[in-house]
Amino acid sequence: MTAPQEELQQRARALLESDEADVVVGYGAGNHPERTTPVFITRPEDVGELVLNPFCHNNLATWLTRKDLRARYPRIAIVAKEPDIRAVIVLIQEEQIRREDVRLIGVRIDTPGDPDSPCAVLPHTTLEELQEHLKTEFAPRDLTPEQLARLEELEALSPTERWAFWRAQFDKCIRCYACRQACPMCYCDQCIAQMNQPQWIDTSAHPLGNMAWNITRAFHLAGRCINCGECERVCPVDIPLMILNRFLARQVGAHFGYRAGYDAEDYQPFATYKCEDSEDFIL
Repeated sequence: MTAPQEELQQRARALLESDEADVVVGYGAGNHPERTTPVFITRPEDVGELVLNPFCHNNLATWLTRKDLRARYPRIAIVAKEPDIRAVIVLIQEEQIRREDVRLIGVRIDTPGDPDSPCAVLPHTTLEELQEHLKTEFAPRDLTPEQLARLEELEALSPTERWAFWRAQFDKCIRCYACRQACPMCYCDQCIAQMNQPQWIDTSAHPLGNMAWNITRAFHLAGRCINCGECERVCPVDIPLMILNRFLARQVGAHFGYRAGYDAEDYQPFATYKCEDSEDFIL
């Protein structure tokens, strides 16, 4: 029986040898056993650099919108965990990438960060097959019991208590923008946080600017966040950003019956008008 890492390398080799991809973006060994780093494989003989283990954290879909990479390698294949596949679906919906230019090697890591977590290469090779896998296999375990409990705990607080909680969290922000850089949905050439003509958000790390930045980014992700958790993982001051993102995702689900990143043909609630949309908010 082929080990998952060997199967991953075989799939990458096949994509390069068949000329289906110009580059395979995957994970390579880092400077520590519990770290990995993105690697860019262009030659079949180099696929041995690819690794698959529970420490493959980065959402590699962020590279799909890099204009410098796409200019050099028009056809990109990425190693994509289940949340990362959702990111690719949203990028296709938003016309940031073309499905014919992307190849996915789907992988599953049950418990990222746990050295004993099993890993596997998904047998599916088409976007349609991967979408069906997401709907039937991934959706039921999208949120862990711990994540759901933390979300409901915060929802149970009074507005005053929630404000105090988030004020304390956002006061810690140092405006490094690591959350933005790690997020596959943050692909704007010019971010609103750094515009100065006009200046919408103060760029310095103080309470008013921090609150404006983090709330603005959360609303920009409403109906788009695919719950990969990379923004929270890379935050150097440990702001629990995914609580806010998951809260908004629940609201979008409750009001629009929509979950981001499960069907490339599905409508996006904030980019589509439907005659049956509720008009209760109109006075």
